[in-house]
Amino acid sequence: MKKRRRSLSVVIPSFNVEEIIKKCIQSVSWAEEILVVDSFSTDKTREIAESLSARILTHKYEYSARQKNWAIPQASHEWVLLLDTDEVVTPELSEEIIYLLGNDEIENFDGFKIARKEYFLGKWMRWGGRYPLYNIRLFRKTCLYENRDVHAHIIIPKNRTQVLRNDILHFSNPSLEHFFKKSNRYSTYQANYMKKQIDVRKKVSLKKLFSHTTYLKSVIKDYWFFIPFAPAARFFYMYIFRFGFLDGRYGFMLAVFYGFQDYVSKTKYYQLRGKKAKIRSVVQKTINRLLHIGQA
Repeated sequence: MKKRRRSLSVVIPSFNVEEIIKKCIQSVSWAEEILVVDSFSTDKTREIAESLSARILTHKYEYSARQKNWAIPQASHEWVLLLDTDEVVTPELSEEIIYLLGNDEIENFDGFKIARKEYFLGKWMRWGGRYPLYNIRLFRKTCLYENRDVHAHIIIPKNRTQVLRNDILHFSNPSLEHFFKKSNRYSTYQANYMKKQIDVRKKVSLKKLFSHTTYLKSVIKDYWFFIPFAPAARFFYMYIFRFGFLDGRYGFMLAVFYGFQDYVSKTKYYQLRGKKAKIRSVVQKTINRLLHIGQA
């Protein structure tokens, strides 16, 4: 007797991504449900998604984790695959997920980690700590993300997760203009979160720190930006310690840009706290110039 394959909902948050959403949806056309959660797009994003038989919901965007935590319970099926619109599921990963959904082994787990191949200006970034970057993307609908403004992870105990063999393709930064716009947005989210952390004076639980991987990562991310010379440390970590130089000039650019993003985040935080406003002004002017370069 042939086993019945478990149904899958694919959840895709979206906003003004008419250029890329088609490839994303087409890569998971085999799923029983494709749910696009849109943040009031003004281009043809919704129209394209509807033409590909996606189910469309609209919800105001505040930050990534909150949007996803609203979207996940709207899925119709127990198992959820979460994708960003600049991501594509490979045929090999599709086959692996389909096989898993038809296998009873899946019941031993609540989530599955999937590596992403990140492409920067069209080049696969193999070094600099960019590959493999594992994130839990296939999980039960009962699982939710940490309530963080930036870089949130799904909360699942380590012993309830497993790693898949194949990758998601992540076309995150097709141009410098796109990178700088996104970097400016994320640095603002990060600065607001840093201020929030100081305002609430969140305490660190030593017990959870050494027993829960997700919590440990959260603490590191919370305090990283307060470390002196963090931007320089980011560059050294990516370009030297994680062999980013092996990606050539692309590896150098990415390490510089990520270090600069850390610097901008911290400077925006100081501005929110009423300090170093002049430095913030200089940084914002630099960002504007970089955006202009990207448009040229």
